[in-house]
Amino acid sequence: MNQIKANGFIITEENGNYIMSWMTGGFQDREVSYPVSKELVDKALKSEQDAYEVELFLETGEWVTKESNEAARQNYFRDSPIRILVNPSSIKRLFSEREFIELLQEAISSELKPTELDSIGIIDNHLELLLVDPVDWQEEIEAVHLEILQEKLNNYIYFLESKQYVARYGDSFDKKVIHITFQYSPSDNGLAFLAAVQKVLQPTDMSLKVELPE
Repeated sequence: MNQIKANGFIITEENGNYIMSWMTGGFQDREVSYPVSKELVDKALKSEQDAYEVELFLETGEWVTKESNEAARQNYFRDSPIRILVNPSSIKRLFSEREFIELLQEAISSELKPTELDSIGIIDNHLELLLVDPVDWQEEIEAVHLEILQEKLNNYIYFLESKQYVARYGDSFDKKVIHITFQYSPSDNGLAFLAAVQKVLQPTDMSLKVELPE
């Protein structure tokens, strides 16, 4: 069995048969899968535009006409905002500024999950909270990315300040560490934000550990 990942979808091939899968549904992400021909696989792999046309065809049984193309694309990204993150600069023009930001907030929140704690544990007598940021630092989404990252960090800090960990882990630690790992290197504004957070935490019993991609 072979898999190809491209343009936000996965093609699985086994014994000459192809399945195309992708995530849809905004906050309530779910995976959808359809059998596809080799011809449709080749078209989907050409470009982001071709990929979304193939996905719409698989979902509706109809090809998008030139006249309905823009409306279809708008509905496509409204249904699956997370797909905007693949190439936001080419999608931004489809929406008003307000709606684009709202869709970005939904998309990035579904990736960062600001109200959730990614992981917690004890390492070398330190209480360590892991925060994983898988979102790329692109200019069109940077402001919303920072906003949601700040929301998640604030929730981590509140978790520590309110000692919600005590019942399970106790409260005898040398340090309390928020460990952030980035899948993509932060922008200059992202790095400045992290430096500001570190400065705020200096007089407390909390510290920020930042792990950047190699």
